[in-house]
Amino acid sequence: MPLATRTALAGIALMLCHTTVRADITVGAPFALSGPVAEQAKAMRQGAELAMQQVNAQGGVLGDTYRLVFADTACDADKGVEAVRQLIQSGAVALVGPVCSGVTLRQARSVSIPAGVVTLSVASASTQISQLADQDLVFRTAPSDAVKGQSLAQQAVAMGIRQIAVSHASDAYNTGVAQVFAQAFSGLGGRVVMQQVHQPKQADYAGEARALAAGAGDVALFAYSGSGGVQFLKQLLAESGLRRVLGTDGLMSTELASALSAEQLSRLTFVLAAADTEREGYKRWLAMAHAARIKPDGPYVAHAYDAAFMMALAIEAAGAPDRSKVSAGLRAVSGPTGTTVYPGEFAKARALLKQGTRINYDGASGPVDFDAAGDITGRVSVNRFANGAWQATLVK
Repeated sequence: MPLATRTALAGIALMLCHTTVRADITVGAPFALSGPVAEQAKAMRQGAELAMQQVNAQGGVLGDTYRLVFADTACDADKGVEAVRQLIQSGAVALVGPVCSGVTLRQARSVSIPAGVVTLSVASASTQISQLADQDLVFRTAPSDAVKGQSLAQQAVAMGIRQIAVSHASDAYNTGVAQVFAQAFSGLGGRVVMQQVHQPKQADYAGEARALAAGAGDVALFAYSGSGGVQFLKQLLAESGLRRVLGTDGLMSTELASALSAEQLSRLTFVLAAADTEREGYKRWLAMAHAARIKPDGPYVAHAYDAAFMMALAIEAAGAPDRSKVSAGLRAVSGPTGTTVYPGEFAKARALLKQGTRINYDGASGPVDFDAAGDITGRVSVNRFANGAWQATLVK
């Protein structure tokens, strides 16, 4: 075979190699797929996976396959640290997750910050996360406890509650949001007559329930549904004189509808982190989620979608799957300035970035504009059970 022919064939083979072989850009996804919030975390995973599928359908990140590698933390700090360590050692460029505040705090301090790896949490809300000395490596698409705690206190006052008993599980999330609530409620003129700490995963909460009901007719209970929260709630609502129970997203689950009577359900009020349903980004998310058979308004499902989609945008903006550039990439694609990019518009975002145009991702959950601490403002909803389902009202 003539040399010229051999050279031409080699060139064609090289071209084919470059056009058909794609590498993986791997991002770790430490989610609590078992444990106290498994039901919610599995729904969040669906949101994150939808973002991954859309990115790959539009050419992938930097022309390569975008892959989320999920690892189960079980909402346990020790397991979470090990899960994150393995993800990072296996080459994860960054993290989308964790879900639980205690896991996020522990792994950030001991693993991801020392390794220089960005964490973009999808549901961790502890106020302690804002205070991390994190070298701009920890972000979240979920609003802080401060937002939910203050909103729940305002809701309690609006319901005419002036005295309340508080009980919270001993973990980082429930401790943090209970403290914010108690301080905000007192600041609004209310009186916290009891502050109780309970241990999760108990088989029986009769003693704690009696003490709370004796202290006040209204109770704010902060617990995870899967760590004894449902059992605690059942025993609390069975106490005579107990009027109403308030809580946050960790306690609300589909299990409550079958575990409690209609009358008991009517006495519950939950404040949840919520997507901003009035914005264009949410309307687009709604259509995409329905098409993918995902529950669009599940706790933090939209926030998980946003985290996975934004991480792909951040790596694209960085120009390389380089851990040291992801933080700057995230800030480059978040608002409030720049050309608006909505959920699902990855190809549009890539084209704008190639032109050197700054973009502003306006997400499924609302504007995802990071402050200096990597936090967002966020919105919340008030949720009550009526007509056989949970009904949400967005707080203005």
